[in-house]
Amino acid sequence: LITGESGTGKELVARAIHNNSPRKDEAFVAIDCNSLPENLLESELFGHVKGSFTGATQSKPGLFSVASGGSLFLDEISNLSMATQAKLLRVLQQREVTPIGGTKTTPIDIRLIAATNRSLDKLVEEGLFRDDLYFRLNIIPIGLPPLRDRAGDVPLLIGYFLKKFAEDIGRKIKGLSADAHLALHDYPFPGNVRELENIIERAVVLTQGELIQRDSLELPNSHELTATSNEEMVAPINTEELKEAKRKLREQAVEPAEKAFVFAALERNNWNVTKAAEETGMLRPNFQALLKKLGISVKDHI
Repeated sequence: LITGESGTGKELVARAIHNNSPRKDEAFVAIDCNSLPENLLESELFGHVKGSFTGATQSKPGLFSVASGGSLFLDEISNLSMATQAKLLRVLQQREVTPIGGTKTTPIDIRLIAATNRSLDKLVEEGLFRDDLYFRLNIIPIGLPPLRDRAGDVPLLIGYFLKKFAEDIGRKIKGLSADAHLALHDYPFPGNVRELENIIERAVVLTQGELIQRDSLELPNSHELTATSNEEMVAPINTEELKEAKRKLREQAVEPAEKAFVFAALERNNWNVTKAAEETGMLRPNFQALLKKLGISVKDHI
């Protein structure tokens, strides 16, 4: 369960977890639970059979089935209705899904990653979110602080987005001018990582030269700054820094989550590796390789 303000990069973290897991070669499927009305959301998640409702001219598998073997990311899960929450809980408990209008169940094997910008604790107290579903989702909680509290991440994110959008659009951009650098340094980013991403994308589109200028950022006037030097302060695209940031993200978020997940599976199965591997949907050799990577010794617990 990933929590944090809107735009803090919850889906980026979800993708990082998936891409650094044994499921990385399988599908990563994401859906915003606030983007569809309840009836369409259930059809999207669980699938439906032909004729189950008006407009269902053919059967369609749900995202649980599409993501089977990989990861399913449910963003803004706090917006699910109580009825949909109950159906989701059943799918997680039974590890099988029944399409709307159907009677045949289909086994599923997914890693579920959920995210919200609201306090599920509070929603549970208010009776707006099922406590049993909350406990089911909150096995491995990851809290993301807002970007204003992660000033050290800003240059790395600028480099990452600059490289990404420059390649997408086909521009050769070295970095930022002094004015642009100072403007971003003191900007509070109320929209967090998503806002920074949009700012850099827009700047790359508008920039004609090799350096992004202050005017291309289009920040609110209250944050307009002028550089004290005529020298250009370039924020270069440093691939080594990006690799180091990815390594730190894995150490700080992905590995602890994997270790907690594996420990829980082993404890539920009395440290029987074969049974724990089956429960997690992994082949025994892959599960053993994960144990070795995480430094978990089964012998110490037998």
